[in-house]
Amino acid sequence: MGGLLRTRNYALLWLGRSISAVGSSITTVALPLVAVSTLHASPAMVALLTAAGWLPWLLIGLPAGVWVDRWPRRRTLLIADFASAVVLVTIPIAAWTNVLTPTMLLVAALLAGTAGVFFDVASNAFLPQLVSAEDLLEATSKLQTSASVARVLGPGLGGLLAQAAGPVSGILVDSVTFMVSAACLLGLRTEPEPRPAAGGYPGMLRQVGEGLRFIIRGRLLQAILVVATVTNFAMLGITALRVVFLVRTEGVAPGTAGLVIGVGSLGSILGAVLASRASRRFGSARTYLMATVVAAPFVLLLPLGGHGWRLALFAVGSFVVLAGATMSSVMTMTFRGNFVPAHLLGRVTAASRFFVFGTVPLGAATAGLLTSSFGIRAAMWALAALYVIAPLPLLATSARTLRDFPAQDVQDAAP
Repeated sequence: MGGLLRTRNYALLWLGRSISAVGSSITTVALPLVAVSTLHASPAMVALLTAAGWLPWLLIGLPAGVWVDRWPRRRTLLIADFASAVVLVTIPIAAWTNVLTPTMLLVAALLAGTAGVFFDVASNAFLPQLVSAEDLLEATSKLQTSASVARVLGPGLGGLLAQAAGPVSGILVDSVTFMVSAACLLGLRTEPEPRPAAGGYPGMLRQVGEGLRFIIRGRLLQAILVVATVTNFAMLGITALRVVFLVRTEGVAPGTAGLVIGVGSLGSILGAVLASRASRRFGSARTYLMATVVAAPFVLLLPLGGHGWRLALFAVGSFVVLAGATMSSVMTMTFRGNFVPAHLLGRVTAASRFFVFGTVPLGAATAGLLTSSFGIRAAMWALAALYVIAPLPLLATSARTLRDFPAQDVQDAAP
């Protein structure tokens, strides 16, 4: 291991975040399995569990940014870790004592999702305090790499744990990983965080507005947010349909479908690994544009995929699109961390996440409506076409001419 991983503070942060990411990825499989295997829940209930985990972004995403900017960020991260650990450990305890109910599972998913909102916003705002501006790209890239690996490994580990020790065992493991993350945070040696004077806070709505206005005022930030929101909406719709499309429409065996999806997911690891190298060679703005615009058309290979040799089309399309999306994410987070003033970073991050993550339930719901009206293949084509078109407005912004994103608050001129 080299670079930032040789430094104590970043190594501890990276270790805690990486272990916790694996645990959270395990829970994406374990939680639905608990609902299905232990509570014999309906498909609608399983869908509600997914929605409950993301709903806090719509409910408190914007004010969470204000609170994160008011509070010490490491303390916020610690509280979020402890809260997640406590909430999740109640699920196996309730299951072992035969008192677990669907309502308890929904409440736990909602509370864990709420803690996740605060952790995500505080983590993105804390990272630029922990590393220098020159190291932020490397720091972000390494965290994205470990998160991508976790997304690939976690579901398989969750399935193995469920088979070996029952589905609640995966949730227990996730609870432990949050405690590991908290222990790593406690081990950091950092300077005391500056805080505004007591009583010096403007009103909540005014502070939320400051974060939103910063995005709206900056043409480049605004364009990146719009593209991320629309592409996330389209991709989540495709994700909601891909298993049904492969298994029911194309007659692919479930195990084969899972393997193809897993191969495609490896693209996110490659994208995270290549992000910093591509940025150094081509520039951060050019890398972002290439990853966003050039990779997008490969999504059209997904509705072309199917039985037999056409499975390769689906795998290749997924691989390239996820590689591009991950590179784009690394460039965006690095740009935001270097560009947004520290006192606004929590609010700007939360506002961005509010729009991007708020598309999770909307994308899935739209995919369902399109499928009901026009069929699953037509729905896949419509969502894929939207994904391809969404990044094109970037060509009308200064991203088209920049080599690197600006590193300070210099607002993008009108195109």
